[in-house]
Amino acid sequence: MNSIIKLKIRKKTFKKKGFSILNDFELEVEPGEKLSIIGESGVGKTSLLNIIGLLDTQYQGSYKLFDTSVKDLSRNKLAEWRNQKIGFVLQESALINSLTIEDNIKLPLMYANIEKDLTVQDRFKRIVTKIGIEPILKKKPLECSGGQRARAVFARAVIMNPQIILADEPTASLDSKNKEKIINLLFDMNKEFNTTVITVTHDLDVANRHERIITLERNE
Repeated sequence: MNSIIKLKIRKKTFKKKGFSILNDFELEVEPGEKLSIIGESGVGKTSLLNIIGLLDTQYQGSYKLFDTSVKDLSRNKLAEWRNQKIGFVLQESALINSLTIEDNIKLPLMYANIEKDLTVQDRFKRIVTKIGIEPILKKKPLECSGGQRARAVFARAVIMNPQIILADEPTASLDSKNKEKIINLLFDMNKEFNTTVITVTHDLDVANRHERIITLERNE
C-alpha cells in the first residue's frame, strides 16, 4: 500500500528567534491510519501539523502528499486540497464571529459550491446531531461557550468528509462526555471512510487510543 504522506524535514528554522525544530524528522503515514503526536511544548507539534496540512511550506525538506510532490502544486491547488482533502480541527476556534454556527460549519461546502447537495445536507445533520450542537446552530460564536465553539470547529473540519483529519488538541476545552463524542466521531469516520487521523494531544488517554504514537523531542 502506498503511503498517503511521505515527509522528510531537514529542519524548520525560525530566523528571528534563532532556533530550528523538527531537525532530520521523517514521517510516513498509510491511508486510514490513526496516529497521535505527543511531546512537550515548543518541540514543533503544531508546526508539524501546519506542514502536513499545507499551511506552512517554509521548511527545508521534501513532502509527497497523495503521491504528489507538494512543491509541484500551485497556490490554487494547495487551497483546493486544504478545503476538500484535509480537515483541520484547530486549537484556536477560528470561527467567523459575524456568521452563525451553522454558516461557519457550512463554509467549506460553500467554497466547493456543494452546500445544496442532499448527501452533504444529510451528513451535516448527522454530524451536528452526533456531537450535540443543534441548539446553537443559529447562534453566533460569541454567544457560545468555549466547548460549544470547539465542537463547531470540529464539525466544520469533518463536513467535507476529508481524506485526512488533522486535530490540534481537539478535546482540550471539552468535558469528559463531549470529549468522548469527538473521539468517537473521529474513529467512526476512520472506520467508515478509511479517513487518516493525525492528532496532536497532551492527553495520554486520547493518544493511547490511536494505533501509533509519535513522540517529538526537543533538539539538542
